[in-house]
Amino acid sequence: MKNIFTFVLLLATLSFYGQDKKISFLNLVGNNIQVPSGCEAKSEYELQACNGTSIKWDYYSDDMLSAVFDATITAFAESNSAKSEVTFTSFGSQLKGFKFKTGTTYQYFLRGTIKDQPLMINLGTHKDIAKTDDLDGFLSLFFDEAS
Repeated sequence: MKNIFTFVLLLATLSFYGQDKKISFLNLVGNNIQVPSGCEAKSEYELQACNGTSIKWDYYSDDMLSAVFDATITAFAESNSAKSEVTFTSFGSQLKGFKFKTGTTYQYFLRGTIKDQPLMINLGTHKDIAKTDDLDGFLSLFFDEAS
């Protein structure tokens, strides 16, 4: 009987801890951003296909950030000729990068430092973000300004 009780307890524990935990908040360098209603985060650092917009960021050292960013821009520019420079502000920090138009979507690659942490942000959306007023919906939770 003791073995059966132990086995049942073990199964209950495994099923409880084996469940996927729904991610409620994104973590952008310690800034918690609530996952918008109706959207689902893949991790604390990635929101996929939320109202046609996806955003992801990765942390790097200064040296790695430059190398990864340059390689990403070079690779993306080879297959996309419509490239323009953009500047966004996020949590008081300036992020610079490029915007590419691919079909009906725009791909933004931004790099900078927030709270002394170098990072690269990859943003894909159907919206052409040319100024701060274009940052509507949940994008205004990530960015203060755009130009």
